[in-house]
Amino acid sequence: MADVDLSVIIPSKDNNKKTAEIIRNISGELKGIEAEFIVIDMNSSDNSVIYALDAIKKNNLKGCVIQSGGGNVSSALNTGIYKSDGKYITFVYPTRLYKSYIHDYFRTAEKNNADFVFAVPSSIRPAAKHVDAMKSDDDDCIDSRELLFKLVHSWVYFDFTAVMLKRDYLLNNHIRFYEDCNYGYVEAFIYNVLLEGPKISYSDISLERDTKNEVTKEEAAVSVNCYDRIEAIKKVYDNVRLNYGNDRELVELFEYQKLPSVVMTVSELLMKEDFSTSVIKKTMKSKGYDKLLKISKRTSPRLRSKIIKWKTTPWLYKLPETK
Repeated sequence: MADVDLSVIIPSKDNNKKTAEIIRNISGELKGIEAEFIVIDMNSSDNSVIYALDAIKKNNLKGCVIQSGGGNVSSALNTGIYKSDGKYITFVYPTRLYKSYIHDYFRTAEKNNADFVFAVPSSIRPAAKHVDAMKSDDDDCIDSRELLFKLVHSWVYFDFTAVMLKRDYLLNNHIRFYEDCNYGYVEAFIYNVLLEGPKISYSDISLERDTKNEVTKEEAAVSVNCYDRIEAIKKVYDNVRLNYGNDRELVELFEYQKLPSVVMTVSELLMKEDFSTSVIKKTMKSKGYDKLLKISKRTSPRLRSKIIKWKTTPWLYKLPETK
C-alpha cells in the first residue's frame, strides 16, 4: 500500500533557489492530495540542496533530497522512481515547467484507476478527435496499442514531459529510463510504458508553460547528444522484437517507420547545425545508422519520399519548412 498519494520527482543541478520555488508553487496546487517531493540532486556546486530542503521543511511537506552524484537526468529519474512511495508519480523538469496541471491529472487518474495520464485539450479538435476515437466502450479508457501506432505516425501528440503514472505499474513491468542515453530517453520511456498495455486516461486541459519559474540553462550543441535519440529508439525496437516478436505489425511499425523517421529527424537536426549532407551520411554510415533507413508498405509516403531523396540525391535534400 502506497504511503502517499503522489510523488513529485524533480531532477536538479545548480538551480540555486529555483527548485525550492518550484516545490513551493506545486505544493500550493495540491491541496487535499498527500504528496511527497523527491529532489534528485546531480552533484550541484551551489546552495540549491539547502534551499530545496529548507522549502520542504518550512512548508511542512513530505520529501527529501537525494544525492545522485554526477549521473545524468535518466539516472536521476530512475533513482526517484525507486526512492518514492507514492501511489502515483510525476516528473517535473525545471527546464520545462507547466502551470497547474498536476492536481487535475491526479483526479483523472483516481477517477479512472488509470496507470497513465496525459493532457489533450478538447479545444484542439484534430488531436482530441483522434484520442476520442481510441476510447473503449467499456471503461472510457484509451487503447494503448492504437495510441502507440498514432504516436509513431504523428497523428496524435502530447508532451512526454507532462505525464502521471502509477508507480506499481512501472515497477511491476520493470520500466525505467535508459541511463546511457542523454537524448531521447523520455520518448523511449513513454513507448516502453505503452508497450505494456497500461490503462490510459487523458485530462481535458491545455498545458501552459511556466516560463517565469523555469530554469534557463545554456543548451549543449545538438550534435553532442542527438545520436543518443537513435540509440534510445533502437533499444525500444530491441524490446519490441524480444517481447512482441510475434506481432509483425508492431515490429514493422518500428522497423519501417519509427527508426527511419528518427534517423531522418537527426539528420535534419544536424543540417540545421550547418553540417553538410556528406559529413552526416559518412557519420551515419560509420555508426551503422544508414542500415536503419529501410522502407516497405508500412512506411508513410512522406517518409518514403524523404529516404529515397536522401539516398539518391542528398545534395538536393531540403529541410522541411517550419510553420
